[in-house]
Amino acid sequence: MKRCMLYSTFSGVFLLLCASPTFSYGDFRSSSSRRFSRKLRQDTTSPYLVQLKAGNGASDVNTLCTQLAAAGTSCTYKYSSVLMGFAAELTSDQYTAMVADTKVQEVYADTTVTHQQVSSPTTSPTASTATNTATPAATPATTTTSSTATSATPEASTAATATPEASTAATASPEAATAATTTASPAADTTSTIPSVGTVANSSAASNTTANSTVANHPTVLTTQQSADWDLDILDQPSLPLDGKYEYTNNGAGVNVYVLDTGIRKTHTQFLYDPSLNIPGTRALHGWSAIGDSSNSDDCLGHGTHVSGSIGGLTYGVAKNATLWAVRVIDCDGSAQSSAVIAGLDWLAQNYKLPAVASMSLGSDSPNQALDDAVTAIINLGITAVIAAGNYNQDACQLSPARLPAGITVAASDKTDTRWTSSNYGSCVDLYAPGVAVLSAMDTSDTATMTASGTSMACPHVSGVAALYLQSNPTAQPNEVASTIVETAVTGQIHSAQESLGTPNKFLQTYLDTAPTLTISPDALDPVVLFAGASFASAAASTQTITLANTGDSSVQFNVSATPTGLFGGWITVAPTTGSVAAGQSVSLVLTFDITQNTFQTVLQAAVLITTSGRPAAKSMTASAYVFCAGLQNALPGATHSTSISFPLVQDTRPITADWPALADTNGSWVYFDAQIQFSHPVGTLATSALEINDGQGVIEALNNTGANGDLCGGFTIRARVPFSPWDTLQTTVGLTVQGAEVTDVYGIAFPTYTNTSTLDHRPVGQMFSPYMPYSGQQGLVTNDQNVVLLLVFSEPVNGLTASSFSISGPSGATVSGLKLLRGTNTYYHFTVNLPGTYYDAVTVNLQGTVRDTAGKVNLAVSPLSFTRVAYPLLSGTSYEVIKSPGLLTLT
Repeated sequence: MKRCMLYSTFSGVFLLLCASPTFSYGDFRSSSSRRFSRKLRQDTTSPYLVQLKAGNGASDVNTLCTQLAAAGTSCTYKYSSVLMGFAAELTSDQYTAMVADTKVQEVYADTTVTHQQVSSPTTSPTASTATNTATPAATPATTTTSSTATSATPEASTAATATPEASTAATASPEAATAATTTASPAADTTSTIPSVGTVANSSAASNTTANSTVANHPTVLTTQQSADWDLDILDQPSLPLDGKYEYTNNGAGVNVYVLDTGIRKTHTQFLYDPSLNIPGTRALHGWSAIGDSSNSDDCLGHGTHVSGSIGGLTYGVAKNATLWAVRVIDCDGSAQSSAVIAGLDWLAQNYKLPAVASMSLGSDSPNQALDDAVTAIINLGITAVIAAGNYNQDACQLSPARLPAGITVAASDKTDTRWTSSNYGSCVDLYAPGVAVLSAMDTSDTATMTASGTSMACPHVSGVAALYLQSNPTAQPNEVASTIVETAVTGQIHSAQESLGTPNKFLQTYLDTAPTLTISPDALDPVVLFAGASFASAAASTQTITLANTGDSSVQFNVSATPTGLFGGWITVAPTTGSVAAGQSVSLVLTFDITQNTFQTVLQAAVLITTSGRPAAKSMTASAYVFCAGLQNALPGATHSTSISFPLVQDTRPITADWPALADTNGSWVYFDAQIQFSHPVGTLATSALEINDGQGVIEALNNTGANGDLCGGFTIRARVPFSPWDTLQTTVGLTVQGAEVTDVYGIAFPTYTNTSTLDHRPVGQMFSPYMPYSGQQGLVTNDQNVVLLLVFSEPVNGLTASSFSISGPSGATVSGLKLLRGTNTYYHFTVNLPGTYYDAVTVNLQGTVRDTAGKVNLAVSPLSFTRVAYPLLSGTSYEVIKSPGLLTLT
């Protein structure tokens, strides 16, 4: 089946272009199938991401890229793991062709991705090499202090992102920052100049197993780093003032942190192994580069080196023995396209080693579903994704991939526990971490440092803490890593945290191994099902219990609240709301659900917040009450899901009812019908996209929920129409299919696909013709005859047709005679209209009576036939042939 699109040219002419499933991207075919070959222009292009539908493979990607190549367009990247597709610069014609291709799921704009850093002038490096002793850890390498980053306005941070040269002198002029230092040669990495996702260059990431087994599970003793910078110092204590120390037991050994960024200066002294391990070489390794230049995965901006230093630097890092993989997806100017980031994620999906963390101090300038899908794909592989919230002082839910709920999205705060004014916020943020005036490694020499600010700086601190946790829990899934980090974060510490805008007031901590003093069960609340019955007032209240068990050796105080999140309040209470749990004891919290004051079926939800003086400091849960029709009392999640469809109305005339919606298009003939759909389980909403009529040939005019007092009774009605073609068939079958995979109940369980049909036996349809009458452009059908022969053709045999069934408008005294069936037919009637000899004017012939088919059904109205009798003789020698095919009834 061809897909067509209508275009308007500058001259006002409309052009219809159609594409078949085997569309060639080097030419078009018009709707009349007349081919004109035209190579697609490459003068104006835009970057796009093309995602193929499920079921397509790498060969399909190659086919499309080959077709584009024939038109002079090359695919920038090809993807086969995180999604199936490719990136390319497309002309508008190529974009249209891609959208029309049946293999293609979606064509996305290839949005711009930038790092999330606002830098301060860099410091001059020293030749000192940071070292750690067993206890205490080594002090930071000696550096001269760089000026601290000021809290930039969102405009300033945006400008810095858009124009990296203006944001950091170190980036713009590394020579000036390191005039007295000779930069060491970068590690000898092999590279391919054209990125090819899935090709490993000089990488040992050949299987999804733990790397660096020689240092994994290194004895974890308490290590203290004296004179630690504030961003490390603040991670091991829940409140100010700072004590000048960073204490840790784990160091991230055996954990792989993939830094998707501008690359890493892998020879930097911050990335050496702890000297006590006596392991030569660097922990910063080449992974892959999506940027096709000579830098390969080496850092030519400094951003990737800086964040890597915060993740795993010997002096500036949280996880000082983690393995750092350079996955370069951002160019030397601090920006790239989403396609490059997806390419890096695609490589990662094929080459990762668990346990693993993906650190992404970057963000798209707008929502990008393809980028979100790619990050989700690596999370599903078991890789914890840590993402910068962004530096625009706006809702992080508006940016990708920060909006992903499965990732850990990090906002930035300063050394006074105050939100950085440019940090993004909102419900998509998971927690705050140090992100202002952070000192870390720089790419301009093996000992260079830089102070920078941004959510780019906050993100790697969380990546480092994730590595600490994975060292002790190498099989932990990303959701466990995320929940542990969030639940062990200190609550209520950040000033101006934007809590009113949904931002959680949580700040990162490194004490992940501390056993909680309270066990709260269940971990999540199951929905409570309430049945309204005939009266809400008669509905019984229901309860649910949450248990607080104190596993510690001292009493723990608690406070509990249950706050409805929808329009309705007063339906949930909790008791007790405050109290204490003695050591070794437990307390039950009882939630009571009461719907007697409600008036219709719905889904009710409330936020339950438990705060404690122990660990966890806080836990939030969602309480849900499903208020169903009484008829669905047995519709439990495990019960069999079914669908029924009935057809109370199927007819070939439009119902004369006030509630049938008016048609915007009244052209054509239709069969109209009502259908009733009943689901076995409550369905809140049913989209028309989940319904199909006669393989897509039908039109749904209305879809309504039939639930009394609400929308959770599982019943729906539709009003629809399908094409009516009585000349081709005496019956029309109306088929309605509910696509089960697109319909889920309130428990999230899908229904099976179900189809039911009904058959309409058509009423007879007739049409009058004038086979022996010419056509005049001004007067329509014309004749000079006094006795005019006409035909009346029906779609099926009829009874009850007589000469008196006709009436004639115009001449007085006109009659009908000679009504009979044409020889060899049973539906073609021949009759003569007898006109007065002196009448020369308009004549209209009407079928005023009714006839019935053999089943007794009355005919549909027959359109009148009009002609004009003229006073001059007609041209001779003209013949008019009746084509006796009901489907092609016409005159030639």
